[in-house]
Amino acid sequence: MPKLIVTTRDGQTHSIAYRPGSLLTDALFDGGIPELRALCGGCLTCATCHVHVDPMSPASRPPFGELENIVIGGLRDPRQNSRLACQLTLTADLDGLSLTLPPEG
Repeated sequence: MPKLIVTTRDGQTHSIAYRPGSLLTDALFDGGIPELRALCGGCLTCATCHVHVDPMSPASRPPFGELENIVIGGLRDPRQNSRLACQLTLTADLDGLSLTLPPEG
């Protein structure tokens, strides 16, 4: 089963398995990472599922939807590798994807 490498806000690193085809938010919740809130349930209205993906990963670069880009642009400190976990569908080729949960705010 493919895995994600997740660095949480407290600096701890976790390896969690995911099912290809699942959303990153679901994989994080299923993997025991509760600090990612995702309050809007994937409706692209809150950005509480904001993550920073490894800049070397194909998941960190487009294509992402126009609305995701707009929501990310409204963040206080967006980065080029900012993504909304509710919009990132995980595939088998993303095995080993590394991401960090940015500070809340």
